[in-house]
Amino acid sequence: MTLHARLASLLLACAFALPAAAIEFSRKPQAGSADALLSADAAFRLVSVIRDKDAILVNWLIEPGYYLYRQRIAVEAVEAGVSLGKPELPKGIAEHDEHFGDVEIYKSAVELRLPLKAGAPVPTQLRLRWQGCAEAGVCYPPVSRVVAVSPAS
Repeated sequence: MTLHARLASLLLACAFALPAAAIEFSRKPQAGSADALLSADAAFRLVSVIRDKDAILVNWLIEPGYYLYRQRIAVEAVEAGVSLGKPELPKGIAEHDEHFGDVEIYKSAVELRLPLKAGAPVPTQLRLRWQGCAEAGVCYPPVSRVVAVSPAS
């Protein structure tokens, strides 16, 4: 085969490959693939920070296919001079993580209970930190948010 014939053959092969590549590129990402990942805010939705009579309750909803690390949830008061009780979290699901070793995780939802100390000032804002991953194998950087504490209704 001559050089001219080889070039013509190569160009013809590329011309047929382009429509297939364009179709592949335009397909929607499959659920669970890295291309279909939710943002951290969508995957781990902070849905409420409410003051109850003797505690502040913080609730997250966790989308299917995602999980939060128990050990990576933290809370602190924003206002100076406000001390908080020790955060209480439910027992999580025991897992072995390649990055963090033996951990506990939460799927679907989790509520953090922050006891209020009797007679102590009640915080109006909290700094919350959390970190989670997608089961597809992608972990998110830690998230940090300052949130207002809502009174109980």
